[in-house]
Amino acid sequence: MLHGMRSRMTSAHVISLIALFVALGGTGYAAVKLPKNSVGAAQIKTGGVGSSEVKNGSLKKADFKNSDLPAGPQGPQGPAGSNGTNGTNGAPGLAGSAKAFARVAADGTLQPDVANFPSQVKGIVAANVVKGEAAAATGNYCFDLDFRPSSALVALDNADAAAADRNLVASVALDRGQDLGDCPADHNDARVRIVDGNTETATDGRFFIWFEG
Repeated sequence: MLHGMRSRMTSAHVISLIALFVALGGTGYAAVKLPKNSVGAAQIKTGGVGSSEVKNGSLKKADFKNSDLPAGPQGPQGPAGSNGTNGTNGAPGLAGSAKAFARVAADGTLQPDVANFPSQVKGIVAANVVKGEAAAATGNYCFDLDFRPSSALVALDNADAAAADRNLVASVALDRGQDLGDCPADHNDARVRIVDGNTETATDGRFFIWFEG
């Protein structure tokens, strides 16, 4: 049979077979040996390149989005900034509203002003203050004012006070149409009373008094 095929094969058959082998061999060659720079984005399938196809360390920071890069370690703290400039001074406050005030000694006299310090008395003179009447003289101080005060505040003056005087309690009452008690009729505008905080015994003491007009 092979003898018969050889006897019938012509040169045309041979050329046809050679062309077929070249065509088949050329396609296989092209699939393996691609020319340099012949593959671009159009030839790569979406998702066709993965981590295994990329050489480690070959990509640069510019090849990634900022959100894809891990944050680096926190840097050292920077030096402290310089102090800011001082703010401007505020506007002066309004004048105090006390109609009268005084620093009264334990014996009922007004404490004199001290050099280089603000005055300790305003709107009150020595005749405006007397001790309480008779048995109430101790611990009671009565005021005759030339105005009707709307409110008053008293505070003990404990500067250089003896230890026995540091537990005293002071209170103030204002005339609201009734007799304050323990005071002369002509000094019934206000009364300061000082007692021992433990025994409630009337006790003389030094104090500050303020009156609102």
